[in-house]
Amino acid sequence: MAIVYTKHAAEMLIFRKIKKEFVEKCIQNFDDIKPVREGKKAYLKDFGKNYLKVIVSEEGENIVVITLYWIAKGRVKK
Repeated sequence: MAIVYTKHAAEMLIFRKIKKEFVEKCIQNFDDIKPVREGKKAYLKDFGKNYLKVIVSEEGENIVVITLYWIAKGRVKK
């Protein structure tokens, strides 16, 4: 599967200073995955101080990244 970024997600990579390598690592080697509304999934990966949360939808052969952001560890529900 290929990882594709929406325009918004590409802008958030820059705005939030998140490397694409982190997003790819989060999707390919996640710590947790949760369903979110209407066929979308939230991938979570522990990067030490914070978790990276990546919201995606699967469209055919592609994983489409919709948005991404850091979450403080204390805010993540297990």
